[in-house]
Amino acid sequence: MNLRRVNYPVFILVGIVASIIYVTSALNTTNLLLSSAFAAGEVQQNQQPNIKASDIYQTHTMALGKNIKNLIIEIPNEGHEDPTQPKELRVVNQPYLPRNAIVNTGTTVTWFNADAGHKHQITLLNNKTQTVVYESGLFDNFAASKPIKFNNTGAFAYSGPSNDKAVPNYKMNGTLTVINQPLSNSFNSTSSTPATSNNIDTVSTIIVPAKKLDKVSSDLRNQGFGIDNQYPFKSLRGGGGTTGGDKNQAMLVLTSSGKSLNQVISALNKVVPTMGYS
Repeated sequence: MNLRRVNYPVFILVGIVASIIYVTSALNTTNLLLSSAFAAGEVQQNQQPNIKASDIYQTHTMALGKNIKNLIIEIPNEGHEDPTQPKELRVVNQPYLPRNAIVNTGTTVTWFNADAGHKHQITLLNNKTQTVVYESGLFDNFAASKPIKFNNTGAFAYSGPSNDKAVPNYKMNGTLTVINQPLSNSFNSTSSTPATSNNIDTVSTIIVPAKKLDKVSSDLRNQGFGIDNQYPFKSLRGGGGTTGGDKNQAMLVLTSSGKSLNQVISALNKVVPTMGYS
């Protein structure tokens, strides 16, 4: 009887290649499912804290660690502008700073209106139940909305009408994702009280005309803020009064320690109106 010779090394090699392809495909599928579930707020996973102004500008996202108790989201000047209108451009590339925030459970969030001459309001929707969980009501420029504290994990969408008769159908949109964050933010802040830099509990963003940056930075520090980092950019509008008279702008990430949220908002209210936006 003639028996065929079996080439076992070839079979083994084919089996190894097939296994690698299968495992790689499975991992990719798992990662895709995890990413989708995380976006939907269905799973919690470690998110590296990140408050770099350059990343907020480029990715529209800020991630906070477990040591941050308060986040102040800025509504920048001309944040209500519809980006599809060629003659009416925003100063910065998003209607909220940050537009998307990832925070730890127990974090309190408020929105500060730095949009000169315009009132705003915020509606917050739970993505899972599709129910409204927060309504700010109208709040004036250079004032903040009432705060909301997030005690449970979840994914939320928030929005506000433009309150501009020229674009009645445009809505300003953003997201909030609440996770069980085991990690902490680290800081580069220098403030009038350096000893408190390790106890930072509040983070905010702000945009400033570049020509007023030194004066505003000094005023912010005098109000007890630390400036963790900053990112220069050119206004989408160019120059003019709506940009504080300067096409060059800077986004600042501010920090505060040991103050109540009302005290921090009061300090912002003393500085933001001096920037010359109209």
